Amino acid sequence: MERVDPSKEKTTGSFRHELSGNDYEVTQRDGKLVHREIIRGSNNEELATIEHPILYTMGSGSHGKSYVYKNGEFFGQSPLSWYVESQKWGMSPGYDRANHPGFSRKLSSECFFCHVGSIDEKEGNPNDFTIMEDTVGCERCHGPGELHAKKYQDKKPSAVLNIDSNDRTPDNTIVNPRNLTRELSEAICQQCHLQAAGKALRAGKDEWDFRPGTPLTDIRLDYQYRLGDDKMKIVGHVEQLHQSKCYQQAETLTCITCHNPHDTPSPENMTAHYRSICLDCHDNQSCGEPLAKRLSTTQNDCAKCHMPKLDTEIPHTAFHHHRIGIHNSEVDVPEVATGLSPILDISSLTPLQRARCEALAKFQVGQEEPDNPNFKNYGLDAAKVLIQLKNSGKADPDANTILALLARSQGQATIARDLATEVANEEENPTRAKVESLRLLAQLAYQSRKFADAAKLYRQVTQYQSEAYDYFQLGISEQNSGQTERAITALKTAVELAPSYLEAHRVLAAILDSQGKADEAKKHEQLAIQHEQRMQRLWQSSKPQ
Repeated sequence: MERVDPSKEKTTGSFRHELSGNDYEVTQRDGKLVHREIIRGSNNEELATIEHPILYTMGSGSHGKSYVYKNGEFFGQSPLSWYVESQKWGMSPGYDRANHPGFSRKLSSECFFCHVGSIDEKEGNPNDFTIMEDTVGCERCHGPGELHAKKYQDKKPSAVLNIDSNDRTPDNTIVNPRNLTRELSEAICQQCHLQAAGKALRAGKDEWDFRPGTPLTDIRLDYQYRLGDDKMKIVGHVEQLHQSKCYQQAETLTCITCHNPHDTPSPENMTAHYRSICLDCHDNQSCGEPLAKRLSTTQNDCAKCHMPKLDTEIPHTAFHHHRIGIHNSEVDVPEVATGLSPILDISSLTPLQRARCEALAKFQVGQEEPDNPNFKNYGLDAAKVLIQLKNSGKADPDANTILALLARSQGQATIARDLATEVANEEENPTRAKVESLRLLAQLAYQSRKFADAAKLYRQVTQYQSEAYDYFQLGISEQNSGQTERAITALKTAVELAPSYLEAHRVLAAILDSQGKADEAKKHEQLAIQHEQRMQRLWQSSKPQ
């Protein structure tokens, strides 16, 4: 990431996103890059316009860039991205669909983990933080550098200048990935480059707790789908590389064998650079194809055959397959997932620790794909393990919060309330677990018609993060407890954050009408009708023909 510099950006552009029917514009105003979304109704009428000045660009720019804005204390993602290969503005990854989140997707500290150097969370709140180091810096791969800097600051200037560049004596004040075991060296890359189906943080840990030179599994466990033949589904670069015979037969092959974080080869030198790495182990006769054919079909580029480029879910972007070997053109047959398998070695963990982490990962996968029949029992599986964890006295706030959510989904309101209350009382800072527990308690209070209690809890939740749903719930809780002006303020915030929020427009219209504000009420009622018509049109157009 880096702070946006309009002089380095494409600052003009506009297009119609056909799937949603919305218009998007990029412009420059008062020296700032501005992204704008115009939501249009069924008759092409303008229903809402949302725009934000852009603060940061996200991405190296090799394939493209995404963009980050800030609304109040909270960061969000723009629905627009710039794609290098096509030299066009387009929808951000995951947004190229009819019903996308627009500007309403907020970014937590977890979202920034792989893109910035360091952050400072406000009272431990993962939704409210300051970015201290914009770009990923030295310490992300080499660990804290205070002792390293002091070591050389204490030397005389002449001594520093005369350091022998060939001296390979380890400097134990800093981490050098080349001096680590393969597992620990790869963990530095894996902290950002693991592509998991689900993950679980270890108890009491945060993504930002990882330190180079230590196992990644000390902080988190990453899982991939286990298939019917008990093999793991291979989709990410890490698993693909581990499947390669080159990796399995050469104990020194690792990520930094090919990728030097300090030096990226120029496009014209890329083929020769990576081919020279292959030739460290192979020779010109290793390939079964004659040289003339290699030159004519692939320009003698080893990677084109042995690490072919494949399309990705990111528009206009293809990445190299990282299983080094012989690839055929057959399309993979969809396979049924029968469970989750850890991607990395977890043999050092106790059985209870393994069970806890798998339960948390199953809950995550089940939440993300609620309609997938392969994962229909994941919630029940997770609940059984988390109950055992609780009964053993080894539970932690994250585990208790998820158990509370599962209890509520099974109609066990009292158990859910007790667990959420325990977390909310024990967690001093607004951690993820505390915020989720407060929201759950607010929902339970509303269901019990304790509207004043619900409003108080939702006010806490909206203090810690900014989501339209929470403001909507706050609004109806305030109205039901007799606080009409507070209700109007909360509901207006909800439709500002999510202009297509039908129910928020309708409830706001009813409250405004009861207060004699007929014109304003009529405006929101009309918006509700128009947004509903728009959503019906999008639903009809997205149905299979």
